[in-house]
Order: sequence, then C-alpha cells, then structure tokens
Amino acid sequence: MTVNRLILIPIILGLAILPGCWSRKELNELAVIMALGIDKDDKGYMVTAQVINPSEIGLQRGSVGASPVIVYSAPGQTIPDALQRILSQAPRKLYLSHMRVLIFGEALARDGLSDVLDYISRNSEFRTDFYLAVTQGGKAADVLQVLTPFEHIPANSLYSSILVSNKQWAATGKVTLQQFVTELSRDGANPVMSGVEISGDKQQGKTVSNLHSVKPKAQLRHAGLALFKGDKLVGWADESTSKSINYLLRNVHTTVGYVKCPKHKPGIVGISINQSSAHIRVKLNQEGEPEFWVDFQIDADLEAVQCSIDLTQEESFRLIEIELKEAMRVLTLQSINTIREKYGTDVFGFGEALHRKYPKQWNKYRDHWSDKFRQVQISIEPHVSLRRIGSIGQPLRSEVHE
Repeated sequence: MTVNRLILIPIILGLAILPGCWSRKELNELAVIMALGIDKDDKGYMVTAQVINPSEIGLQRGSVGASPVIVYSAPGQTIPDALQRILSQAPRKLYLSHMRVLIFGEALARDGLSDVLDYISRNSEFRTDFYLAVTQGGKAADVLQVLTPFEHIPANSLYSSILVSNKQWAATGKVTLQQFVTELSRDGANPVMSGVEISGDKQQGKTVSNLHSVKPKAQLRHAGLALFKGDKLVGWADESTSKSINYLLRNVHTTVGYVKCPKHKPGIVGISINQSSAHIRVKLNQEGEPEFWVDFQIDADLEAVQCSIDLTQEESFRLIEIELKEAMRVLTLQSINTIREKYGTDVFGFGEALHRKYPKQWNKYRDHWSDKFRQVQISIEPHVSLRRIGSIGQPLRSEVHE
C-alpha cells in the first residue's frame, strides 16, 4: 500500500501543475477557411474566404441541399484589416490553419505580391503546405465561387488537381509559399506560379445546380504557368512553353507527347516520358562573355504508333530517338527565346548558374541581367533513350490491308 501511495504522489502533483487545454478551439466555434482569394481593390485589397458549411459536409453526394461552402468577401487597406471585416458577416471566428490554396487576382499579381506575402509569411496561423495560384484574366473571388461536382469542397478539388496534374502532366506546376519566397530571394532566377481560369459560365458555376449536371456549366482548369519578374506578374506561358520551363526546373515526373514519324512517313508517334533531368552548364568564351548549355537526359516509352514503321528494325528506334531529340531541342530553344525576348525574365535559372560558377562575372551583370539574358548564347543538348514499345510489336496499321 505504501508503494502505491509513493507512485500516486508524483502523479497527483504533476496533474496539479501541468496546464490544461487553455488554447483549445472547438470546431463548432470556428469558420474553417479552405481557400483564400486576394484581389486588387480601390481600398487596397479585396479578400475572399471560402469557408466550409458544416451543415452540408455530412450529406451524401447525391442529396440536394445547400452549398457545401460559403464565400465571404470584404475590402481592407491591409489583409488583416479585410479579414477582420469578414467577421462582420461570418458568425464564427476565422480559422486559417486548414487552408489548401491561396489565389491571387491577375491585376494584383501584376502590381506585385511582396506586401501580401509578407503578411502571409509572418502570420503563424498559416501552414506552409498550401498551393499558390494566379487567375488568368479574372478575379480570385470568381474562382472561389465556382462549385465543383467531383470534390465536395471546391478548395480540395483545386488542391488535388494541382497535385495530380503536376505529377502526370508537365504543363502545370505546384508552388508553395516557401518555394515562391525562396525563388524571390535567389540571385539569377525568377519565380513561376500555377495559373487557373474559369471555363464556361461563371455565373452558373456559382449555383448548386452546377453540382448536379453531367456536364457542369462551369469548371476550373489550369492555365499554364504565370511568369514573374521579381514579385510582379509579367506574362503567361502557354502549354508547350510551360512544359519547357518544368523540364529545365526538373519538375517533370511523367508526361506525354508526340513526334513526327521518321523517314518522312505520314503520321505521328506517341511518346511517354518516364524520367527526365536537366543540367545547365556555363562557360566564359574568349571575350569573357557567358555561354550556356542545357543537358537533358530523357527516358521514354512508345505509347502510340500512328504511322507505318517497321519496329522490328533497330534503326527505327534510333530514328525515333533522333526525332524526339530534335523536337526537344527546337521546342526548348523556342520557349527560352520567347520568354527572354518578350518578357526579359529568367525563370529557368541561367543567371543562378552563372552566379554559382563565376560570382565575379555575375556581379558585372547583376543589376541588368534581364538585358544581358536576351543576348547570351544558349545551346540545347538532349540525350534520349527509348526503353519500351508496349505489349505488341508492329503497329496495327501495318497489319490492316485495305
């Protein structure tokens, strides 16, 4: 009995001095924000919050009820000012720690995001695993009001779409707050961000009927990559250019494409990229000017053969590899030239490569790298390995006799 008492004494003393759940937050007291949108406004900012509607979360997907989310908007001179004004509409305290996406309106992004990102980075309520995106040709508020049928919560739909498409399709990107801020602070590189737009009737997309249509009246879709110079949006990359950017940034996991059929035969050959890597090399020429080379290593499989080519011949594989190498070289160089000539922004990291290898030379160009980047010599050197042709040999087209 004495031994038991000796054990109980420290336990009782511990319970007396240990703090309780003094900072607990009850779910029924919170308005859980899943997505936040920030637009430019005459008063400074227009902040839009997509909040879970708790009364609808437990309903089955097929049931007809109210919207699964509620959207609140309020203006303010600062972001916290606008969030406080939202409290005049929302019946509960705003809770930011479960946010999945942060959307910027295009007009705001073109003015610059430093002040907004400063607040987001300082606020300890925000986690760092949410994704950033910019609306193309519209407002963030409109994007957050579109109801998505596949995922009950629109913010989850956008989050999952960014995640999946980044792994399976090289024309999109997933950028977190920490990644974007890190890119801003790097010498010789500028950041990119995912683009999003509304496809269809955005007014119909705001209604619950959008959830119960076989073909929704409005959908959210990716709009390539947004190109930044510093913290300001300067332009947009289309699908092919976005792919080139992701190849150079080593963000391509898997993707698909096609090349012309070899030997001038009519038709195309579908290619699946399974692995890719890129490395930027820089050397100084005889005049002391930097010249760059981009080395690609690509592993690919044959996905579709839409031409008459003899796959029993080893030469056929070599010719397809040559076509793929040339397509990679031409597309990448075109994308680089388009971006540097039109926007003058180095989103690829050529300046960073120069900074790492030749810091003294970099100091010479640091303040006007945008101008110098338009002039430097860049060469593309792809290395392609064609691994597999699928579960059949010859293309079925060669077996068909018309």
